[in-house]
Amino acid sequence: MTAGAADTPPVIGSSERDGGQTYSAIEKVVAVVEALATESKVSQIARKTGLATSTVHRILQGLIDVGWSQETADRGYRLGTRLLTVTARADTTSFLAEAAMPYLRELRDRSAYTVHLAVRQGDEAIYIAKVDGPKAYQMRSHVGLTVPLHCTAVGKAILAADSDEEVRALAGRIGLPRRTENTFTDVDALCEQLSLVRSCGYAVDEQENEGNIRCIGAKITARHGLLAGVSVSSLTFDLNNRQVGRVAKLVMTTAKQISEALGNPA
Repeated sequence: MTAGAADTPPVIGSSERDGGQTYSAIEKVVAVVEALATESKVSQIARKTGLATSTVHRILQGLIDVGWSQETADRGYRLGTRLLTVTARADTTSFLAEAAMPYLRELRDRSAYTVHLAVRQGDEAIYIAKVDGPKAYQMRSHVGLTVPLHCTAVGKAILAADSDEEVRALAGRIGLPRRTENTFTDVDALCEQLSLVRSCGYAVDEQENEGNIRCIGAKITARHGLLAGVSVSSLTFDLNNRQVGRVAKLVMTTAKQISEALGNPA
């Protein structure tokens, strides 16, 4: 070993042994950053990651240098503003659509139906991605289209995250306008429906927004207050009641995959 080599910081991609386990240099940094989300002291981070306290301290100092960590008044550490800015950008709708696209295509291929990705904007939802199904017919929807929360599958999946009080407040603002004869226009009935959505994990639009259209949707767990959902849509004869359970499992699996891709287990 040459003189001074012991003081040379590890090269990214190299490995060292800490606590009996081998970590690459980048894995150490990632472990410390993830621990910073809940821990603030070097000793706490060391216990949580299994890294030596000297290693944790060195990494934290490097993170401070690049703005990914900050020292606190009580001699602890927290996530830095530069890192928080990066994570906030990761929840923009364009990033969400890009991250979700492989899973949306897989859902289209496995279900053979049109797939939508939507986010909540105020008292509505807006489609930010669409993957057309392979059928001879096509849904009339398009990216940028706003849809109601109370009578679409993706909307109800998102709305189910609200409390009954919040749902009643929404009903007071928008009035639950009727789109078809199946639309829930009574807030008590809507709240009961959303309770079922919460318990089973998915929502069904039974021709509530458009006649002869059936949709199945599930909520995506995002961050920083972003509410999103994924759904499949089809003509009712092509997605009959016997198929709902099977397709709902596919939709919920896709919602879980997208949530995990965003770093948020469902």
